[in-house]
Amino acid sequence: MERSWRLLWQTLLTLLGLSAAALACAQPFVVARLGPGADPPLAQVLAGRYDARFAPVAGERIAYPDRRMQWLRLTATADVGEDQLPQLVIDQPYRKFFDIWRHRDADPVRRALHGRGSEFQHSSRFVVYPLEGGLRKGEVIYLRTYATEFTPSTLRIEPLAQVHRQDMGHVALRSVVLTALGATAILAFGFWVGLRERGYAYLCLTLLVQTVNLAVEGGEIRMIPWLYEVLPNRRTNVVLNTAATLASVRFLMFYLDLRTTQAGVAKVLNVCSWVLGALLAVSLVQTWKLSASFGNLVLLVLIGAVFYACAVAISRRQHEAYFLAGAWVPLLAVLVVLVGGFQKWWPMFAWLEYAYPLGLVFGGLGLLLGLAAKLQKLRQDHDTAKHRATYDRLTSVMNRQAIEQSLREAILEAHRSRRPLTVVFFDIDHFKRINDEHGHSAGDEALRTVAERTRNRLRATDLCGRYGGDEILVGLPGTRLEQGLVVAEHLRRAVGANPPSVHGRALNLSLSMGVAELRPGENFDQLLERADAALYASKAGGRDRVTVQRAAMEEVAI
Repeated sequence: MERSWRLLWQTLLTLLGLSAAALACAQPFVVARLGPGADPPLAQVLAGRYDARFAPVAGERIAYPDRRMQWLRLTATADVGEDQLPQLVIDQPYRKFFDIWRHRDADPVRRALHGRGSEFQHSSRFVVYPLEGGLRKGEVIYLRTYATEFTPSTLRIEPLAQVHRQDMGHVALRSVVLTALGATAILAFGFWVGLRERGYAYLCLTLLVQTVNLAVEGGEIRMIPWLYEVLPNRRTNVVLNTAATLASVRFLMFYLDLRTTQAGVAKVLNVCSWVLGALLAVSLVQTWKLSASFGNLVLLVLIGAVFYACAVAISRRQHEAYFLAGAWVPLLAVLVVLVGGFQKWWPMFAWLEYAYPLGLVFGGLGLLLGLAAKLQKLRQDHDTAKHRATYDRLTSVMNRQAIEQSLREAILEAHRSRRPLTVVFFDIDHFKRINDEHGHSAGDEALRTVAERTRNRLRATDLCGRYGGDEILVGLPGTRLEQGLVVAEHLRRAVGANPPSVHGRALNLSLSMGVAELRPGENFDQLLERADAALYASKAGGRDRVTVQRAAMEEVAI
């Protein structure tokens, strides 16, 4: 049983990014800590007057239980040769500083990510103190450290080549993360500017604030010297994280349309938003020890609401919820572990250093794709609704309102550009008889056949619509009367040449058609009146023919 538990523990450690081999690798020194809150004079510490007060510490981790100044003493337990250029490495240096003394140092050496003590020979993953000349057994190194957060740091001695390898891997990963987040934020901003969809603005703001926050937390912002005194402090951390959470909440409410689909969850998120907004406003002026803890507890409530809203949306087969679950659930799980670490409910696991930024990148890209899919669906719904409002459902040509509007615009353009325009107006001969003898389904089939054969013989720029009943109106921009006559005759022959069949019986179809060309200064109503007169002239002349309206009160049957 004991062996099984040990195996399970080792497996969990492996999943957390902490191999058993790494844990078993003992460092060539032991650590002792001076009593909490003590800050004795440097000369007395170096003289050994406080050695009796240093208590041994298990392992090589520096804990910050109360964020107070603390002294550590490292005593070498074995010789460390200078051939591999050993370095004292301290990880998790964010919002911390370290003053280091060796017996050969006249003054303390400051190591920190920001401000005095920052150096750019190594990445921001750790601070490095070179152990020049190696380390002799029994040699003592004193270290004074202070932190504005309690994430523990680990002390270790590594060869310079290994430090450089870790530097390269860290820089490569952080570069990918920050570049991906920044690029996704810029892409979301571009979509917002181009499409004017506020969901992209919320997503852009969320990713942008998280990018800045990661750069501050990870130390990359130290490349800008004038930000030294502003960014690496607790207030900046609270403000940035609160702002990012607020933007995320607004995006979520838009993305899942919670005000409409889940009003109860929307109310909870609105209350949390007001609370976080108040915390953000207060934090701009003053922060307290409990500010971050309070914000973390509100964040947990938000995470619970998000999980619930996502589950409900999935149960309702809300398409965008699947993107949200795939993109954000891993990130939210990491956030829960991270908040629990900050609240000291469990250890601050080392794998969180990379899991959180990678989760942000994965979540940002996933939500960008999800938002694009959501907007594509909205566009499709809009296009479908527009098509239904524009096109006749039976014939799939434009309805009366649409053909009138399109033809009026074409007439205005023809007058402006002084180009010709011809209209063809026709209906089906004896359409009422078809309905009476064959039924309304036959009449519908006749209309569909006429409309389809008409569309197939028109250009992409031509206009075609069902004007009413069995009447079809065709507009031919850039077409003279003589050309319009040819088009009309082709349409008439195409409809009559191959009659459709309904219930095994052929429908012999014919068209009575009127053609008229736009005159200078003429409007839609006048043009249509002349085409209609030509149409009725075709009917009066025996049907199944084309009549051209050349001049006032002059129709010519073809």
